[in-house]
Amino acid sequence: MKLLTTATLFILFNCADAYAQTCNCNQELTDVKNKIEKNYAGYQDKVNNKTRKAYDQHNKLALQQSKSITNPAYCLYLINDWLRFFKDGHIQIGRDRISKEKEKVDLQKRISNIESLKLPELTEIRGANGIVGIYGDKDSIFRIALIKSKNTFREYAGVVISSKSDKWLPGQVMLELKSGKDTLNGIMYDKFYIPLTVSLPVTENSLGSWQREETERFIPEVVNEAAVAGKLLSEKTLYLKISSFNQNNARNIDSLFKANKTNLNRIPNLILDLRNNGGGADFSYKPILPYLYTNTFKTIGADVQATDDNIAGWAGVATTDGLPADQKTFINEVIDKMKRNKGTLVSFAEDQTSTFDSVITYPKKIIILINRQCGSTTEEFLLLAKQSTKVTLMGQQTAGVLDYANMRGAEFSGIPYMLYWATSRSRRIDQGMAIDNVGIKPQKTLKLEQDWVKEAQSDLED
Repeated sequence: MKLLTTATLFILFNCADAYAQTCNCNQELTDVKNKIEKNYAGYQDKVNNKTRKAYDQHNKLALQQSKSITNPAYCLYLINDWLRFFKDGHIQIGRDRISKEKEKVDLQKRISNIESLKLPELTEIRGANGIVGIYGDKDSIFRIALIKSKNTFREYAGVVISSKSDKWLPGQVMLELKSGKDTLNGIMYDKFYIPLTVSLPVTENSLGSWQREETERFIPEVVNEAAVAGKLLSEKTLYLKISSFNQNNARNIDSLFKANKTNLNRIPNLILDLRNNGGGADFSYKPILPYLYTNTFKTIGADVQATDDNIAGWAGVATTDGLPADQKTFINEVIDKMKRNKGTLVSFAEDQTSTFDSVITYPKKIIILINRQCGSTTEEFLLLAKQSTKVTLMGQQTAGVLDYANMRGAEFSGIPYMLYWATSRSRRIDQGMAIDNVGIKPQKTLKLEQDWVKEAQSDLED
């Protein structure tokens, strides 16, 4: 979605609605701006002599518009629009992932901010013209009524009719949207009641992934969303699925490879399904590397921005339950280095080469399935995997969210959300090897309507 014009922002944010918790949006935006300018590892790259004028104009517009906003969700919409200047998926607004106790309090505040509306008769909605109608989500969990409901922010509201989830009740407003060119733009609240900025393409019977009731939906292949999974597809091909490299999934990944060790050591083909794997922690993929290895792995290092906020963020990670002892030691060493060099980029990881004692005979051929939801640590893994002569990447281009990484965060001043930013900067950037907003391309592209697992198996067994 493009940056909004002055006129559009004025219409959207001229005033707030009475039902919402109030906030000082100008102060919230100012705080976010200060946090990003001080702590974001990509700030100096993104705001330079060529972009300074545009950045200053962008700030002036957003700060002016923020003065009339008192609704927290609408304030976040403006802040997200401001953040898009940096074009970095590692700058995010979300929930508190550090303190469970604080998140419980914040969640209740967010729930209390959700508006409720009385629904008109469903027969009236079904009989309405245009985009108004009854829709279901792609997972068949929610039914919503999209109705005309104009306020200072929106033209339409998506109101929950029924829900298979206990997190949403009938009458609650899940979508707040305004017309764009062939799209509806605005807010969709996620399962944690956080307002996400969305731009939903409109067709006769669909609104993004929402499908009008009693019309046919295109159903692509269902991606296995289990944390990890394994299946012997044939005596020639083993299938392993990893949905996340999150540190909480590291033990599951290790167990998956141990449980499949016999098959890994005798089956010639492996399909490693990483679709929708948004990343996590690098140490999580270590059990996989010996099976990929054919020659020396080369990794380009990174630097970390040394500031008080970043030090505090990394200190929080060092106390995370389940973090391996060697990782805690490493992080504490980085923290000590940051404390001695505040205000600079300090070495976080040196350029490295990794070798194994031998090349494991099996599997002989490996296809890794990737898509546009693969990012961050998953892309770091793919950069290593591509160096193996055993590996072929298949599917679709990845997200391109890696050059600035290792997100850490801080609370907003007065609203129940967290701001996260990238604290590290890869030295790939200086070598002309950046992948942000570009992604990693597969050697073999697949279409959504294809059965990706069958395509991979067929390719391997030909």
